Amino acid sequence: MLELDRISVFYGDVQVIFDLTLAVGEGEIVTLIGSNGAGKTTTVNTVSGIVRPASGDIRFEGASIVQTPPYKLVEMGLVQVPEGRLLFPTLTVRENLKLGAYSRVSRKAFESKLAWVFELFPRLQERSSQQARTMSGGEQQMLAIGRGLMSSPRLLILDEPSIGLAPLLVQEMFRVISEISRNGVSILLIEQNAFQALRASHRGYVLEHGHVTHEGAAESLVENDEIRAAYLGI
Repeated sequence: MLELDRISVFYGDVQVIFDLTLAVGEGEIVTLIGSNGAGKTTTVNTVSGIVRPASGDIRFEGASIVQTPPYKLVEMGLVQVPEGRLLFPTLTVRENLKLGAYSRVSRKAFESKLAWVFELFPRLQERSSQQARTMSGGEQQMLAIGRGLMSSPRLLILDEPSIGLAPLLVQEMFRVISEISRNGVSILLIEQNAFQALRASHRGYVLEHGHVTHEGAAESLVENDEIRAAYLGI
């Protein structure tokens, strides 16, 4: 579904991503873990067309997308749910979800997508007329993911979906992520909660100072002593 081929990214004269290679297969959940400042969000913003790589190529379903604007990527089925949610705070739950379905393809499937989002997150249906700013952090995260799903993604990028959530809500969030994957959506997951993320994933990558230092099956990364000490608190 997605291939990053030796991409390098600069902010001005400062290089933050170095020859990064990464892939997400169809139907996979792939996790990218790393400490703060490792370059995780820069990587996904580059995939989403918000940041342009200085070199290398990015392919989505075999086609290069390095020059494709973000709104076109969404229409192609590559959708990011950003860190911090970035909801429209004065709009209602339903209005936020409707804005997720702005593309022509998504508008045609609006009712079926809305029913699926409400099935995944019954709380959103209960609060459909409530302003986003009045919701709890967990409810806002549900709404952010729901809005992303309204865009009919083929590949969904989730940037720190569990940040700031209580432990029980974290468990529920990862259950929903697995359910989304079972419905045929490939997922690239950026997550500080490395243990939970790897448990829910097929494969993973470790990013340190803009370099991929480890990659492989999620189970093998969980068992790696260096990764366990650095990221899993073991």
